[in-house]
Amino acid sequence: MRKIVFSLLFVGIGLFAQMLNIDDFSSVVFSRATNKPVTVNLNLMIEGRYVEDESYKIIDALNIVIGSFYWEDLITSQGKVNLKKALKAYTTKKYSIDIDNIYIQKIKSQPNTQEIIDALKREGMCVK
Repeated sequence: MRKIVFSLLFVGIGLFAQMLNIDDFSSVVFSRATNKPVTVNLNLMIEGRYVEDESYKIIDALNIVIGSFYWEDLITSQGKVNLKKALKAYTTKKYSIDIDNIYIQKIKSQPNTQEIIDALKREGMCVK
């Protein structure tokens, strides 16, 4: 009897849960060390009720929340956990969206133009 009840419960929950994939999300955050902007690219999977229907609100919330983090914070384990907590809290408070889980698939930065030029100069491939 217990197995039947649990099975029905999980099926019922599964019917309402949706998965939202956010691929190649790009945003600019600041680096604490250099005080310069860093472009961050993310791939996220967000699980919850009606997240696909409300995807534009979640992306808006992600834009706002990620701007409050420094790059150095985002690359640490605790920083990633804090990003997830902040995104959940903001979407719940602002848009009443219930997010169950957030999975970070990829997070990386792109060097800015000056960093590329400096690297080329160090290698002797760029003049001035």
